Amino acid sequence: MNQVGIIGLGHVGATTALLMAQRGHIGHLVLVDKNEAKVKSEQVDLQDQIALLGTDTTVSVQDYNHEQWEQLRNLDVLVYCAGDIKLLREHKGNRDFELQMTSQVVKEIAPKIKNSGFQGVIVTITNPCDVIARLLQEYLDYPTNKILGTGTGLETARMHHAVAETLHCNYHDVTGYVFGEHGDTMFPVWSSVQVAGQPITKFDLDLPKLTKKIVEGGYVIYAGKQYTNNGIATRANLDVEAVLSDAQRALPVSAYDEHEQLYIGQLAVIGRHGVEKTVPLELNDAEKAAYHNSVQAIENNYQRVQ
Repeated sequence: MNQVGIIGLGHVGATTALLMAQRGHIGHLVLVDKNEAKVKSEQVDLQDQIALLGTDTTVSVQDYNHEQWEQLRNLDVLVYCAGDIKLLREHKGNRDFELQMTSQVVKEIAPKIKNSGFQGVIVTITNPCDVIARLLQEYLDYPTNKILGTGTGLETARMHHAVAETLHCNYHDVTGYVFGEHGDTMFPVWSSVQVAGQPITKFDLDLPKLTKKIVEGGYVIYAGKQYTNNGIATRANLDVEAVLSDAQRALPVSAYDEHEQLYIGQLAVIGRHGVEKTVPLELNDAEKAAYHNSVQAIENNYQRVQ
């Protein structure tokens, strides 16, 4: 039986739970949140939904204040999305401004995860995604491959959509990736992008303009409703299902870079053990410089909480 836990039942955590219940690939879903009334209400709401569907997911709540988080012990995957999006309202949705709070939450929650005996894979969404993945790994003293962030997975989808919209083609025919920080220094690996098998260079496109559109995509969503949820929850679910099915699927995620010794958006094969291996792409000089720029941005954020 596939067993998954979600820590943090805000907009993203609740939407992730909703998708998992609807898809029916999870046998047991464990919800964890500091707000007892909120997490209980989400449990009941999900159970009402499941009763209307042809799925059989069991939903339970782990008491946040309990000394031992025993319900985490046998989980296959833990989705970490503890945060407070309201902190960004004065900063126009810039992810970095969550860091002071989310880094403290990691310090509070990591011992509870560790003491539970949990040994599965962790998929983290909490911003800034790359730094939080690293902090979780360090506080848990966990294998680097068993923690991955959603990273630039959503930006990759935005890139596919932006290219398809510009060329008036189907976005499923667009392939390629966005790498780097899940933040303002992310960059499309344009040398990897193809449209129906044709290199992106075959088309007359303003690539800097498209890059700007991709980087600003999250801000557009945030400006309209003061949070993002649907896209990132779907992306997290994709990563979780890749682990549970041992898909061995190459996906853009925030994975550990052995050389740089930090988590950063790159291509990795995802399976039962988390990141089975990273997939090096041949970056051109401009892309190498952009990757290094993202490394510096991530490291600078990390140093702010040391």
